Amino acid sequence: MPLTYILIGLNVAVSIWAFSVFKGRGRVSRFLFSPYQAVRGQNLEATLWSQFSHADPWHLFFNMLTLFIFGPVVENALGVHLLTVYALGAVAALGLIVVLKHNRPDYRVLGASGSVVAVLFAAIVLRPEMNITLFVVPIPVPAPLFAVLYLLYSTFLLDRGIGNVSHEAHIGGALAGLLTAGLLSPQGFGPALDRIHSLLH
Repeated sequence: MPLTYILIGLNVAVSIWAFSVFKGRGRVSRFLFSPYQAVRGQNLEATLWSQFSHADPWHLFFNMLTLFIFGPVVENALGVHLLTVYALGAVAALGLIVVLKHNRPDYRVLGASGSVVAVLFAAIVLRPEMNITLFVVPIPVPAPLFAVLYLLYSTFLLDRGIGNVSHEAHIGGALAGLLTAGLLSPQGFGPALDRIHSLLH
């Protein structure tokens, strides 16, 4: 899956670059997206680099593991539009909710989580018959049910300040992946709706 591996390679390369800057005296701000600066036309390069850099190796590992598992599902079904899903996930992650909610000088965000969640949700739309198993809860969960639980969990944590996580970015990425896959797939949302129907009956 060349595009999946290219995306993983870009994330690893930029993250290693970022880790070295975080430890040194380089310009850290180029990896940290600031809605306050972006709407004023400042530090625009962070809009790109923040979507491939990560806070620490574990953050990078879990995002890349998710991309490694679900990227091929999207790439097999949509080909080059895997990049469309990833890019729109990034746009949604940095989009209206984050800009409106956190338009203040002290807010910064980085990481590919929004894009990776977009790929995950696109895979759920494209292969709704699959099950998803988490490390912390090793029980297979039907993909559509996982999607619902994920969105409910992220929404619940949205304003609770638990952990250093941008739940807005996760929600934006999830919705972007879901809509993009449904619109680009020849089968549309049909398989996902059929799967939901079967789970409810």
